[in-house]
Amino acid sequence: MKTILFFSLTAMISLSGIIFAVAEGSPLAGCSLLIALATLFFVDIEEKFSVPPVVANLFGFVAFLIAGLEFFNGEIESRLLAGGHLIVYLTWVFMIQKKETRHIWWLCALSILQIATASVLTKSIWFGGALIVYSFLATWTLSVFLLYRSTRGSSLKSQNELEKDDLDSKFVVGDQWRGISRDVDHRLLNWRFLVVSCTMTCLGLCLTLMFFLFTPRIWIGQFSFLSDEAMDGRPLTGFTEEVKLGDMGEILENDEVVMELALSHTATELPFTEAEVWSTLGAEPLFRGTVMEKYENGRWKQLPNDNFQRFSRRNRYAPITQRYKISPIGSAALFSFGDTAYARAITDDRRVFRQQFSDEIIRDDEAPLNQPFEYFVRSNEAAFDSTFSTQRNYWSRFSQLQFIGGYQQTLRQIPDGMDRVIALSREITRDVSSNLDKAKLLENYFLNSSEFTYSLDLRIEDASVDPIEDFLFNRKSGHCEYYASSLAIMLRSVGIPSRLVSGFKGGQYDKNLNLFLVQQLHAHSWVEAYIDGSWVVLDSTPATRAESVQEQMKPTSSFAAIKQKFETAWNTGIQLSKTQQQQIIYKPIQEIGQQSWANAKNLMQGRATSFKSLLNFLTSPGEWFSIKGGFFVFVLLALTSGAIWTFRRIYRLIHGINFRSQKTTQRIQKVDFYRRFLKILRRQGIQQAPTQTAKEFVATSLTDLQPKLLKNNLEEWPADLVNKFYLVRYGERELSKADAEEIHRRLNDLENCLTQQEDEEK
Repeated sequence: MKTILFFSLTAMISLSGIIFAVAEGSPLAGCSLLIALATLFFVDIEEKFSVPPVVANLFGFVAFLIAGLEFFNGEIESRLLAGGHLIVYLTWVFMIQKKETRHIWWLCALSILQIATASVLTKSIWFGGALIVYSFLATWTLSVFLLYRSTRGSSLKSQNELEKDDLDSKFVVGDQWRGISRDVDHRLLNWRFLVVSCTMTCLGLCLTLMFFLFTPRIWIGQFSFLSDEAMDGRPLTGFTEEVKLGDMGEILENDEVVMELALSHTATELPFTEAEVWSTLGAEPLFRGTVMEKYENGRWKQLPNDNFQRFSRRNRYAPITQRYKISPIGSAALFSFGDTAYARAITDDRRVFRQQFSDEIIRDDEAPLNQPFEYFVRSNEAAFDSTFSTQRNYWSRFSQLQFIGGYQQTLRQIPDGMDRVIALSREITRDVSSNLDKAKLLENYFLNSSEFTYSLDLRIEDASVDPIEDFLFNRKSGHCEYYASSLAIMLRSVGIPSRLVSGFKGGQYDKNLNLFLVQQLHAHSWVEAYIDGSWVVLDSTPATRAESVQEQMKPTSSFAAIKQKFETAWNTGIQLSKTQQQQIIYKPIQEIGQQSWANAKNLMQGRATSFKSLLNFLTSPGEWFSIKGGFFVFVLLALTSGAIWTFRRIYRLIHGINFRSQKTTQRIQKVDFYRRFLKILRRQGIQQAPTQTAKEFVATSLTDLQPKLLKNNLEEWPADLVNKFYLVRYGERELSKADAEEIHRRLNDLENCLTQQEDEEK
């Protein structure tokens, strides 16, 4: 068992190190595999080498020094990595020592901490699969360790000591060895033990999943213990109100349709032809969504702004009507193309508002976020805000002064530590004077450069610097968020107000539906710069981005489709925000509960509406695979289980007395030989106490009879008799005819032996 324990421990430590190394993108933690294999042979099994505690303590002190230097000399993300590296170093220190119980406890704890740290460093779906494998391995290792510790005591003995106390000695049912009982036909480590460990792991994972889904999202999500603020959880997609660099990478691999657009002429209400659609939208239209103005520590977020205005009805006759249907995205943001003059919701005639300064379109608060939303937009033929007057002709002079003052100043803010970015921006624009020329030069710095490439790879080269600086000077490869963020900060570096816009770019036209379809993989970020009194749209992402999107849109195999579904579910789950949780989980459950209660009351009152509702549900297969269907199955299983339990209880109450009496009679008949044994001893004044077991009675009460039993070769027979009693009474074994005859003969010998003793005493 000791060998199995150390092999399991080695596998668990190695797996946690590999997971941490892949999540970090560095081979450092992967060295745990080599160290674990070496120490398994030399330290644990052969016991040829181990580091003394004094030397191990010295190594631990050095590990703290190295991790401390990493922590205090780096930025926020490097501090997290410093903590993870310290865990790895301490794991190595414990592995090279001779392992007592406390060492194994520490190694298990450090292994789990490595997994916890890796969960912060990556959100990829591979981590979910690795976590499941690790859970099974960790449960098995801990189970073997606890079993070993229970059977061996508080310390781990050497191999020579173990041979003196081996488990392979003979024993019978009822024996207890160091507090652990086992059957005659089974070992301690067997298939039953393995199945139980796997079952408990599955139950634990299911319970953990339930806690994760139903625990209210209050501060969980985009929270950093090392930052100055904790932000509410936001849905991490390409169009969120807050986004961290790198979050869009997973969305860009999702082919789910998120938006449907139908274009028509406002005056005639006639739909656009395909040619008119492409003529209006262009090859890669930009659908404007969320605007984010503040950048800090690799995150973009919106400025607090509660100034929402209704659209002026005098603009409702703009020539182009855009009708949208968007899927649930966990956000109140709506999208539009071109110069939006008027917008209105279609569903329940809810209002749609425009946010002052940022010009975002926001749906009404009453619109549920877990349902599709339909609205229409009336727009002009001009591009977005080309004159800066079309959209804001209703603003007061005071509002314009606010914009020119405080808002512009905010859009020029640059975080600390961007000296290299500022120097690069000024170097690029040193030969031009106008802001428009500066903006174009900075945009072309990315578009015309062979150094920068488009990629969904999110690997970090230097975690000690800001992600923008790491992108500009180290990686020079990334997706649109990195290009747009870099351009926005570089524009601010030369005094041009700029902001990040998150929405969609591109799509495909469906001739059969006469709809323009936009998928999640079309999520995109670009920049709006305020130059010479108007907003200028700038997009620094290389043209290879379109090739990547087209590659994602190609038909995939069934396996790839299934993989994509899993990735979508994984990304949605790990990024579940407070709003999404309420809309996707709590609100449907509340609605189902209210509807079920209403149906129950109708049923009790004899109304037929509840039966119709149930019939409609049963005849609609599409409803079966939904939250409502899951709730219905849960209730049905609960009622069925309750009915079965009630029936069994009633059956036992009716037949329990007879059954127990018959069972008792059968067992008494089976152990008549033990009753006769007790009767023979009672004649000698030896009686079993009520608190004694059969084995305790034989071991402590036959001392005076030992000489007589030894003389008749019966000294070991009472213990053998008790073993057979346990087999029959508790093991449900049937005595063979030969055993029964042997016991009967031995009882006669015992009775004759004790009778002769009485005659001699008389």
